[in-house]
Amino acid sequence: MDLVPAELFPQSDQDKYLGVAHSERWNCLKTVIVRLYLGNYGQEGKTATLDQVAEFMRVNYSFHAAPTEYRSHFRTWKVSKRVVKDIKDNVASTLAKRKWPGTSTSHITVGEGDSKRQLRPDKLMRHLKKPRQYHPIQAITPGLLSSWNLPYDAFIASLHKEMDKPSPFGVQGTTPDHIDIDPLTPGREAAGLSPNMELVYQKAKEHRAVLFLEGRLEELVVAMCGEDRKLLVNYLHDFYIHGFTMAKEWSKRLQTQSGFAAFPVMQQLNTAGSPSMSSSWMGSAVDSTLRESPSQRNAPNPPTQLCNWSIHVPPLGGDATSTSLLDPPQADLLTTSFSFTDELRRSIAGNSFTGTHVENLPIAQHDVVRAIENDPEALKVDAWKLAIMAGNYELIFDLYEQNRDELPDGIDKIHPLHLAAAFLDGGHACCKVFECLVQLLGVSHAFHHNVDDNGHTILDALIVSILRSHTSTSPDLVSSAFRSPNRFPGEETDICGRWTADTPILRELFDEGFCRIPTAWKHPFCHTAVQAVCHCIIAIYAISPAPRINTMSGLFTRLCTECGLKLILGPLHTLVVTTFHLASLGRPGETLFGVLAVLVCLLNLGADASLRVDVSVDEILGNSVRGCSHTSLSPLELMQRVPENVINDWGDDIKVGWHCFSQILSRAEKQRESRSESDPSGNAMDRSGDILEDDLELYVDGSSSEIECELYEVHESNPPWTNIKCCGTEIGLLWATIQTEFLTYRRIKETDPWVSERFSMEALEKWSLERSETFQTPLITDRMMRHHSRCGWFLVAHSFIFPTAQETCTWHFMNMDIDERTTYSEVPYYF
Repeated sequence: MDLVPAELFPQSDQDKYLGVAHSERWNCLKTVIVRLYLGNYGQEGKTATLDQVAEFMRVNYSFHAAPTEYRSHFRTWKVSKRVVKDIKDNVASTLAKRKWPGTSTSHITVGEGDSKRQLRPDKLMRHLKKPRQYHPIQAITPGLLSSWNLPYDAFIASLHKEMDKPSPFGVQGTTPDHIDIDPLTPGREAAGLSPNMELVYQKAKEHRAVLFLEGRLEELVVAMCGEDRKLLVNYLHDFYIHGFTMAKEWSKRLQTQSGFAAFPVMQQLNTAGSPSMSSSWMGSAVDSTLRESPSQRNAPNPPTQLCNWSIHVPPLGGDATSTSLLDPPQADLLTTSFSFTDELRRSIAGNSFTGTHVENLPIAQHDVVRAIENDPEALKVDAWKLAIMAGNYELIFDLYEQNRDELPDGIDKIHPLHLAAAFLDGGHACCKVFECLVQLLGVSHAFHHNVDDNGHTILDALIVSILRSHTSTSPDLVSSAFRSPNRFPGEETDICGRWTADTPILRELFDEGFCRIPTAWKHPFCHTAVQAVCHCIIAIYAISPAPRINTMSGLFTRLCTECGLKLILGPLHTLVVTTFHLASLGRPGETLFGVLAVLVCLLNLGADASLRVDVSVDEILGNSVRGCSHTSLSPLELMQRVPENVINDWGDDIKVGWHCFSQILSRAEKQRESRSESDPSGNAMDRSGDILEDDLELYVDGSSSEIECELYEVHESNPPWTNIKCCGTEIGLLWATIQTEFLTYRRIKETDPWVSERFSMEALEKWSLERSETFQTPLITDRMMRHHSRCGWFLVAHSFIFPTAQETCTWHFMNMDIDERTTYSEVPYYF
């Protein structure tokens, strides 16, 4: 045996344990025997054979044993020369994270204690060169490529961090205990990568590509060093911005028949150097301001507080039945040889969307391209996803038509209606994306896919957009199911059209490491948002077969720590809690008009104001209590449990809105209870929302009359083809005034009020509290509205569930005729 170190030779007779019984000498000499066997002390630097070990021990230690005895003891000691595949993979993974000059495969030791031995480079290389038996990739995870909506610093800030871990990526920069690597080979720094290390990096890229394509993103980020993670995340974010911008502008490009050959390459916003992990982590769950503000950084100045808006106009020719989304007036412009999906594919294959070179990427980009070419359906889902997020309903139609009037496989996995709610842009598209999706997916799609993977309904997704846009509420207080507890879905789109993902000020914000929209950028629940939310609710819930509007919510769920009961809210309970957050954490100027409009809209579509669920007010308020604190409450009773001292801290406008909201709930609940008492057969349990004829009193100009609703046949159709309910004359009158208000008024200057003088919240409060016999607001007293049904719908409209401003008003008093802030779109048409 060659080159046996001196410490393995006996230094004295005592080291030979000659006075110990032969059977006991095995354990006394174990360390020497194991090191001789595993060390590279044989001929030509190879490991010693059993015969060589037995001979060395006989000559130097006077220890006489046959080679077969050594084999038996090695088996007992679990000592093997064989380095298992997992250890070699760990070594390769550890080396791949070390992008330092001079990193080498020459000095690697594996194992622990007596079992430590050197891993020869040739064994590691043979292992890496073997064909990998990965599971065959059938498809890329649908929607994967379009999911990288944040640059690296903002991405880091959005991640959940366990309190006992320094990083969400595990312990970084630490070599596993069973692996020792000499980090540098002297003299190799200037020589560049060795062939062995080139192979290590290449195999790591291929493995990471597999993790990426299979959607194993947690494993992917852990498998990379910080430098590689930043490079990959920013590369994928470049593609997201490129795809989003292309989707947003696609219809305009098609109309010029120009294609995208000269489409501008998105510039990276990467900051120099590696990100500081410690400076990216946010504060406690309650203080959302800390989460918004990366330490030692300032957000860009807020954008304007003035909204954009969308105005619906009657269909061309005045015949609503002659035009629909499926027969668009400019379909000839949309039918071209240019395919948005093909442009995405060419962008990835040609790497034209980024300044990052393919060879510098930490994944095998050619494997990604090959997977896309083998499974074109997956990229079609990404195309739909980008079109929905960009709010381009014309592109969605084009994608449907380009796919031979078929939906792409896997479209359900991105939950398109929930996605549209998260990226709702009332300043441009209003409800048109919802209209488009309902028609293309089919009206039954929402019925079968009302609840997403997070347990959220479509209504929940719309409510999340309200909370995200108009309060400083922390996401993890709303739902523990969000992928990121630090940001809401859709932060990059403003509900009233002031910014989208490609807006420079927003890109600057995210590049600075912010993952949420700062509170200073937000404003009250404005009319643009109200119109968009209400119209989307109508688009989903008005036409049968629609989802059950009284499906339990997935928001604000709590768990009783005493009895283990999961406390799940009904939809109106969730709206009450949302109202509370708007009142407590909303923006200056909040009036609660918007959430009141949503309440009345939901009541008109059958939401049950008498539904009772187990609620813990203390849990919702964040109070710490012992024992079970939950009880069965209706939405109104939940409002009544809010402490007076909390309400007294609110401004006068919010108190007025809170009283109006509670009184409307009270009337709706009494109507439900009245119907239930009059229907002992149990038919009232269908939660239909119809009311008794005894409630048909309309107070106008001090007189009362009993009338039959003009939509009686709609309400009573059998089988029902709509879910529109009649909630009585008072709620109907309120719904007519609410629609007229949000269709005709916007703030033109920042000094303008958030609600027009034509709709008086104070007058509504007096009327709802029965301090006034009539609703003394100018829209009514000045007869500014056209005739409407008893339940508040304008029957003169082409589509009465989506009236236009001119179809609600007796004369033109709308103040929204400002072209630079207006997007015009055809009125949605369902019937």
